[in-house]
Amino acid sequence: MAFTVGLVSRLDDRRALDVAATLAKQLRRRGISVISEIELAKRGRLGGGKDLSDLRADLIVTVGGDGTVLKTCMSIPEPETPILTVNMGRRGYLTEIEPKMAYRSINLFMKGKCRLEKRNKLEVLLDGRHVVDALNELVVSSGSPAKMLDLQLAVDSESLLSFRGDGLIVSTATGSTAYSLSAGGPIVDSAVEVFVVSFICPLDYLPPAVISMNRSLNIHLTNQKLRALVVADGRSQRELTQNMSLGVRKSENYSVFVRMSSTPSLESLSRLQEMERTGL
Repeated sequence: MAFTVGLVSRLDDRRALDVAATLAKQLRRRGISVISEIELAKRGRLGGGKDLSDLRADLIVTVGGDGTVLKTCMSIPEPETPILTVNMGRRGYLTEIEPKMAYRSINLFMKGKCRLEKRNKLEVLLDGRHVVDALNELVVSSGSPAKMLDLQLAVDSESLLSFRGDGLIVSTATGSTAYSLSAGGPIVDSAVEVFVVSFICPLDYLPPAVISMNRSLNIHLTNQKLRALVVADGRSQRELTQNMSLGVRKSENYSVFVRMSSTPSLESLSRLQEMERTGL
């Protein structure tokens, strides 16, 4: 039966482009169909290519860092297509495979010798309408430099608190090691189904809140003179005004990652060891 690999690469790194191009050639020599993301196809001279929103495959391979993974998770048309992540980034919390192991890892996947790991995503809604799913986080921040926001947070339509500050972050457990951590949020085991709400420079101290994904969150801007920006995974951006309702709930979709280890990784919790070593 024909097998198709979708290939996505970091585009600002020559090494990543070279790894992706080499991998495409290796797979094609074996008779495996390769569809590259359109910009990768152009820069790597791989021929053809499709936009990420139209990239359908049995397996998608990303060559890059966390940004490449997040872009792929947000854009592919079939959200639960397995993704094999080749690490060519600076930090690589979402990536696992080193470049020299990429071809072998694809072979193992085709033989059914890998583990598939599902990660929860959050769904962003504006006035009740779906906007986007995010793997890491949703950020609400001021659209006016040096202007604080007045925000109200409700859980299951019941008002929880109102505060003034630079904004807030709603992250998944996966995203707890990203922007949320920088804002003082806790590191959460990626297997736990929770939202982490971290407040960005609140006027009065507010500790982060950990809320079950079985609940829904609603965020309102209560100052009509200001506007807020709503950014999901650093890519999807919308404007929030006083007369709009911003909702967050557990997405029906997951991101699915191909893992070589036989047991779930503790990479999110291992960040504690890294912080201790670096003195953060």
